[in-house]
Amino acid sequence: MRYVLIALLGMAGTLCAQDPPPCETTLEAVMPTCPDDADGSLTVVGDVGGPFTYTWFHDAALTGPTATNLLADHYSVLVTGDSCAVLLEYDLPDPEVAPLGTMAFTHISCPGASDGTVTFTVAPGPYTWQWIDDPNQTNTTLTGLGPGTYTAVVYGGPCPSYVSATLGDPYLHIAGESDYCATSPPTLSAAPQWGFEPDVYLWSTGATTSSIAIAAGTEGIISLTVTDTDLGCTLTGQITLTQRVGPDVAFSAPDTLCIRTLGVATTTSAVAALLWQWGDTGTSTISEPSITFDAPYWQPISLQGFDDTGCGGTPALDSVYVRPKLPADFTAAQVPCSSLLELRFNSASDSCAFFIGDSLYLNLCRGTVRLDLRQYQDLDLTFYSTQPDRCDDTTSIALELIEEPILFLPNAFTPNGDGINDVWPGPVAIPEDDFDLEVFDRWGHSHWHTTDTQDRWTGSALPTGVYIYTVRMRNPCIPSETITRQGTVALVR
Repeated sequence: MRYVLIALLGMAGTLCAQDPPPCETTLEAVMPTCPDDADGSLTVVGDVGGPFTYTWFHDAALTGPTATNLLADHYSVLVTGDSCAVLLEYDLPDPEVAPLGTMAFTHISCPGASDGTVTFTVAPGPYTWQWIDDPNQTNTTLTGLGPGTYTAVVYGGPCPSYVSATLGDPYLHIAGESDYCATSPPTLSAAPQWGFEPDVYLWSTGATTSSIAIAAGTEGIISLTVTDTDLGCTLTGQITLTQRVGPDVAFSAPDTLCIRTLGVATTTSAVAALLWQWGDTGTSTISEPSITFDAPYWQPISLQGFDDTGCGGTPALDSVYVRPKLPADFTAAQVPCSSLLELRFNSASDSCAFFIGDSLYLNLCRGTVRLDLRQYQDLDLTFYSTQPDRCDDTTSIALELIEEPILFLPNAFTPNGDGINDVWPGPVAIPEDDFDLEVFDRWGHSHWHTTDTQDRWTGSALPTGVYIYTVRMRNPCIPSETITRQGTVALVR
């Protein structure tokens, strides 16, 4: 249902300065009982804004809120109140009736023949039926039929049920684009209609398959003859081909680029749409795309223009020579348990530079170097590999040069709350992997245990005395080794 606000002109003799608000009304419908029955109805419901006047557009004589004796159709009523107006519209549909039977058929064999058949089967039930075109015909099968629609009507259900089958003269349709773009020539296929099933195909091109691919430039009439050798029946068809040629375009692109370096391609061709393609995966539809290539040496680039119908012209082709970069390949690692930085350079370039922060340290391209920086800090390492053609490469690494490992296990501590030596052990700066520290009394009873390098023992509720500890940890200088140690610590209060 649709609600349409309208301004009333002529009905009251004046033109409202603005549309009146809609009346709060709707339409309630009663559908026709059966198709073509004129027993449907529509009623305007709602009383806010009334009293109302009603103008039904299908019958000007109706002035009340209800329209009766309606067929399936589109209906409109103008509802006008003291200070409101609304146009209500409703599409009253025919009810759907389930078929109370089925209709089988056999096709007409050849054009002009009258050898089609239809066979009607009524659904189980207390139904009666008859053929629409010949009510006196009682056979469920009709033979010797030509083109047409054959219908049986079934009575006994809520509504009459119509079951139909349509027969037609066989003919040959050739499927495929007749008006085609030169860059997308069509494939033509035999599409015989009305059940015709040929087994022999002969195209005017000499092809004998059911489908043929058309070569670009082909225009004019293409004909096809198909034959059903079992029936001895032949059909012919034809299609007239017209080729459309898309627009030509021109463009410019860099002669050379460094690998993975941006360049710009441009065109001034005025066409409806563009399609750029470059390298293996690069695409764009703008007039000046930024292009880059991930592979070296000669790489393709093309531009195709399209007209308003979407027909593409022949792509303009070019290539860009992509100069390879000599990778700035290097590794950096701290020598365990030292302030040494070990660097391994592997660049094929003849000119290199290695920086720590903003400071130049080395001009080495290949080889291994150890630097003693004599301090522990966060490092920003950058290696430049340069070439005369400016296809330079850069690699950066952020590295934390950590302090030498510390495990301070003092032989005494005083947990008296004065803030001095209140906990045990002292500073610990070692890898947490496989760390295990446990404290026992002299009788072998465990009093404290941890696998966390940041845990501390307070000696809580234990008397003054000497305690035994065992520690196991990964060797921070040789990570493949495990260190196990035993000692004593005095708790003094």
